[in-house]
Amino acid sequence: MKTKRNANLSSFFTNMSWRRIRRASSTPISVNFAAETEAGMVSSNQSKFKKSCSDLDEALKLFRQMAHTRPLPSVIHFNKLLSRIVKLKHYSVVVSLFQEMRIKGIPISVYSHNILMDVYCRSSRVDCGFCVLGVVFKCGFEFDVVTFTTLIKGLVLVNKIAEAVGLFKKLVRENVCKLNQITYGTLIYGLCKAGHTQNALDLLVVMQKEGPKLNTIAYNTVIDSLCKDRMVDEALGLLSEMIERGVPPDIITYTSLIQGLCNFSRWKGVTKLMNEMVLHNVYPNVHAFNVLMDALCKEGKLESAETIIQIMIQRNIYPDVVTYSTLIEGYCLQGRMDEARKAFGRVLESGLQHSVWTYTILINGYCKIKEMDEAMHLFREIPRKGFHPNVVTYNTMLQGFFLVGRCSAALELFQEMLVAGHKPDFYTSCVLLSGLCDNGHVEEAMSVYHQLDRSGNYSLVYSNIIIDRVCKIGQLSIACDVFNDLISKGQHPNVYTYTAMINGLCREGLIDEALELLRKMEKNDCFPNTVTYNVILQGFVREKKWHEANIVLDEMVGKGISPNEHTLFFINDLLALKTGDERVLKVIQKFAANHVK
Repeated sequence: MKTKRNANLSSFFTNMSWRRIRRASSTPISVNFAAETEAGMVSSNQSKFKKSCSDLDEALKLFRQMAHTRPLPSVIHFNKLLSRIVKLKHYSVVVSLFQEMRIKGIPISVYSHNILMDVYCRSSRVDCGFCVLGVVFKCGFEFDVVTFTTLIKGLVLVNKIAEAVGLFKKLVRENVCKLNQITYGTLIYGLCKAGHTQNALDLLVVMQKEGPKLNTIAYNTVIDSLCKDRMVDEALGLLSEMIERGVPPDIITYTSLIQGLCNFSRWKGVTKLMNEMVLHNVYPNVHAFNVLMDALCKEGKLESAETIIQIMIQRNIYPDVVTYSTLIEGYCLQGRMDEARKAFGRVLESGLQHSVWTYTILINGYCKIKEMDEAMHLFREIPRKGFHPNVVTYNTMLQGFFLVGRCSAALELFQEMLVAGHKPDFYTSCVLLSGLCDNGHVEEAMSVYHQLDRSGNYSLVYSNIIIDRVCKIGQLSIACDVFNDLISKGQHPNVYTYTAMINGLCREGLIDEALELLRKMEKNDCFPNTVTYNVILQGFVREKKWHEANIVLDEMVGKGISPNEHTLFFINDLLALKTGDERVLKVIQKFAANHVK
């Protein structure tokens, strides 16, 4: 059905004669559809129609009042009201009111149609948006670049990037209308969102040569995408080009680059960039500092993070809850719970309020160091402070209880979670399955597993957890049952499934069966990775099957699968045991020569 609709749209564009389109001569319309302005059209006796609508009921009441007023208010006022309802995100109401306007003979302008197109596009019904375009065309309305920018935006929202590019090219090729910065910016955003950063960069070059004047937003979009693609040097080059062309970078530009440099721990580059931004009269805000704080805390540079907070305060940029939450998490990651608790207290001292998230971060810290009594005390404190634990908070507590072997407490808390009306998510199920298995409660874990299967919430990850965990505690038969059940149901085990099963077989000394399963997974187009080979290599070394181990090593090299420290550890075992097989030395030479990448 979707293919047919796309074909019809393609035919629509092919058959349309753009010469019949009359260019709009009215005031350009903002792509945000926030308001329509027309000089001299609003008089004092019409001011009552300009009142702000804060909710839907108020907006509908005003619409009825306007519809019964004689003479009818200008279409501008109706469009303003529809735009306000769009902001309230009641898209279906806008469609209904538009139809009512048409039936009652209330004037409708091209801007009204643009609003209708916009709500269809926001509702992921860009096909209906194109139908509105057909209506506009048949009625002979005047329309301009806003109409087509709206449709390009709609195609971007539903990830139809190829179609968006096709429409853009058609507009340029047939000179339908003069494309503006917003049109280019919309398509650049879509290309970056879809991961086509290079194409977005190419469009930026086109814009430099023959398009509208480049603006900061277009550069920011591409710079941010380059940083996310870990192409920070290219992004820095674009910043230099931006400045040379007289396009002023803003805080968004620099924040994206700071994030990109932090991802590579290029701290000198961060310092240089922050000094340069001040020279261009751009000063870091709390978000920019929070990005830097997050990177420092993840790197364990807590003292530097504390210095950043002092710098913020000196510059009258006061830390917010995100700043302190980041610091709390940094201390928790290092197990420095006393400092984490002090940072937690500084939130209130700074005149800020805690949130469920700050509590959850601190609770997670205590769970990681197995101080469950302290974690539970904080958990019970949450409702006393006027908050409610969320699913993430419950998951954190469940994982903590399982970590210290308190399965009964975990299951009681899980029941409490259900009674409180919280729906378990994917992570909840993973915590339950792994926690029960790790503590030897395999029967309960299998009960949860089958319940998930019957409820339609099945995921291959759940099977992988069960197979991996029961193999590690020596219950291979259960793993085999789960694996065979997957096959019988037509499921396709992935590399993690096979690796877990191979590990289980090797642990039980069934090396030949493990090797047979390795061959079978390849026949089923599931290819082993480094971990898979390490598992079977460890099994061969454990059973002193040197010849087979050498074959596996040679096979691994031949397939271009990279070794890791565990692979080299097993190779060292083979050498230490003096197998006398020169192939081990040859494999090491291949690794050393970087033949395996």
